[in-house]
Amino acid sequence: MTPARRLAERFGDPVAMRALYAPDVVWLISASLGVPRLEGVEAVGAFNTQVWTEHHRPDCTVTILDEAGDEGASAVRFTYRAWSHFANDWYENDYTLFVRADAGGIRHVAEGFDTALTIDFLAGRAPGAGWAAIGGEAGDRVGALGRED
Repeated sequence: MTPARRLAERFGDPVAMRALYAPDVVWLISASLGVPRLEGVEAVGAFNTQVWTEHHRPDCTVTILDEAGDEGASAVRFTYRAWSHFANDWYENDYTLFVRADAGGIRHVAEGFDTALTIDFLAGRAPGAGWAAIGGEAGDRVGALGRED
């Protein structure tokens, strides 16, 4: 089992997650959400605690879809499902974690997910509605992207 998978499978348990981190851990999240770069075990641990107290309930589920790598560099793709306190509903989205680790623990985490789906969910819109709001139905003209004069 890779460090990325060990971390993903501990989602919802900030104490168990923290035990995996090196003191100088860095966590990056999709830039489109505006979350700052988190540096150090205190900042990352506080963020994890906030996610599973203020944002989601800790009784989330993670279903691993893909895993690659070794103890030094690994990646995992998974479906995350949790109760959202903001939306008062179940949230589900595919996530990826790219992790670098060494004998001192996890040193770097890059987290990615479908931010448009998350924004639509939190706004109470159907998935893809944000795309539709900028000119058409969800998925319209995808085949033409990058091909127009």
